[in-house]
Amino acid sequence: MDSTFIATQEFNHPVDCFCASQKHANTIYFQIGDQIFISEGTKFVESLGWYVRVVVNQSYQFFIHADDLEALLETEKIKSAFDVSLETNFYEYKINQALDEKDENGFHTYVVLLEKSKAMLYPGVASPQ
Repeated sequence: MDSTFIATQEFNHPVDCFCASQKHANTIYFQIGDQIFISEGTKFVESLGWYVRVVVNQSYQFFIHADDLEALLETEKIKSAFDVSLETNFYEYKINQALDEKDENGFHTYVVLLEKSKAMLYPGVASPQ
């Protein structure tokens, strides 16, 4: 399994608390392009199941339930960095193909998709106008 994922859309995710004495709630807000790295460290909670440690944007870390991580992947709220890179490659190929075939509509469609894909891979980098 890839260990680096990228948020493909904005969403909120509750962070589970493992404090024995006091329960408190926390929610993390993900933006498009946030990098989520699965780090070493898992935790099994008897009544809840497996949790894995993730680090978001190299700064914030928390444990996420394995089922929640899987649900985020299935709903495509996050994708592996490798998959986003492959999409970028594909869109560049389709742009070149559209240019070769003089397909203006296809060209514009894939340029928009490429820009979205690159914005996920390189958040905060302005695209040239």
